[in-house]
Amino acid sequence: MIGRRLRTAALAAALAVTIAGACDRPPAGDTGSTRALALRVRLELLQKLGVDGARVEVEAVGGRVRLAGEVRQRATAELAEQVASGVEGVVAVRNEIEVAAADDEGGRIATLVAEAERELADAALETRVRLALVDRLGSDGFRIGTEAAGGVVTLELPAELERGRRRDAVRTAGRVDGVRRVVALVRD
Repeated sequence: MIGRRLRTAALAAALAVTIAGACDRPPAGDTGSTRALALRVRLELLQKLGVDGARVEVEAVGGRVRLAGEVRQRATAELAEQVASGVEGVVAVRNEIEVAAADDEGGRIATLVAEAERELADAALETRVRLALVDRLGSDGFRIGTEAAGGVVTLELPAELERGRRRDAVRTAGRVDGVRRVVALVRD
């Protein structure tokens, strides 16, 4: 029973770590506005649901959003649908979230949950930065890799992106609430 709880908490932490990566790989035929919508829904879920929001997968096609994954409470699954429906640009939500069996966790689980919450805060910051970059730079914003850890945001800027656009990206990221420092890396 404790082993299962540990796996569940570890899964929550792992999902929080991979959020940005999942948002960086658009489905075939996806558009920038569709990816931006998925990012906005993801951010709302993270902010409103906390750790359980990291367990929800978001797919968007046009204004239609699909929610999947596993949460701890039925009320959370229902709230996720309401949160997603409230995001501007969402016209329909298909809720495929499942509810996990509840267990009482010990001290190690509490530690894992605390780590997951830190990862969640980083994922939310990273998503806010990505949205700011897309708002400011348009489709170029999707080409910039982002990673956040404890308020430090690392931007992976494509070398072919004009120098002025790269500087604009760094300034834009630095203006996002919660960003303490921006590290810019130019990749080939």
